[in-house]
Amino acid sequence: MLRSTALLHSGFTRRWGPVSSSFRSMSNGSWGESIPDEYVEEKEEEVGEWKGCTKKFLMPISVNSRGSEILNNPLYSKNTAFKGGERDRLRFRGLLPPRRVNMQIQKERVLEEIRAEESMIRKHVILEDVHDRNETLYHRILVDHMEEMAPIIYTPTVGQACNEFAMRYRRPRGMYFCEEDRGHMAAMMYNWPQRDVQVIVVTDGSRILGLGDLGANGMGIPIGKLSLYCAAGGIAPHRVMPVVIDVGTDNEALLKDKFYLGVQKPRMKGAPYYHLVDEFLQAARHRWPNVLI
Repeated sequence: MLRSTALLHSGFTRRWGPVSSSFRSMSNGSWGESIPDEYVEEKEEEVGEWKGCTKKFLMPISVNSRGSEILNNPLYSKNTAFKGGERDRLRFRGLLPPRRVNMQIQKERVLEEIRAEESMIRKHVILEDVHDRNETLYHRILVDHMEEMAPIIYTPTVGQACNEFAMRYRRPRGMYFCEEDRGHMAAMMYNWPQRDVQVIVVTDGSRILGLGDLGANGMGIPIGKLSLYCAAGGIAPHRVMPVVIDVGTDNEALLKDKFYLGVQKPRMKGAPYYHLVDEFLQAARHRWPNVLI
């Protein structure tokens, strides 16, 4: 398949410092007169489909898919913010409504919905729905409104979200490793689609925010932590991986819950537990030698 190169930065431009330093050094060298600031610092566009975005060079993301595969991939989808050139190049002209609605307008729509809710868990559900559909928009919201959004995606709301994880489960996110996977973890790591994982947050669900043993429902913690790391620390969302090592649970309610998604056995302890964790760590290091766990 031919590779298509997409500039997936609409509305989510991180400031890594001025790209104009080379121009400034030229202006102070043998070229004579200095270059005016407006020639050096390129401002965001104010009208048209590029409104609120920049046309200056940004490192493109190379993707091997086209059409609806991109639209249905939350890592790459920008929903209606895709510009005309992108819609042609990536082959989904006609698959979206014709009007280009940029990230700023999409963000305002989600914020209105969140702020209309009084329940923190409902706010969490709305935000995670965006996370599952459009990660560019999700992280734009977090970056711009971190103080307001942090209590929604992490403490104190994430505790209730973990308690209700099985009931609210919608789509896969992260990886799960359990006793049945012993001897296969090195191969399993290659099931993860991203090649450059730099940060893994892992839990065994045994002690979740003072709530005790929540087993596989503890996946909400790695997801929430990594959301904060991406938004506040500038880690690219495709370079993180949330993980649950499911060694069972001693929570009687979960052992009897027909909707629970984890291993319904008493929690593994002693040498078997440590051997399982050791295999996971070695498998992760084998695929990504420099990963931070």
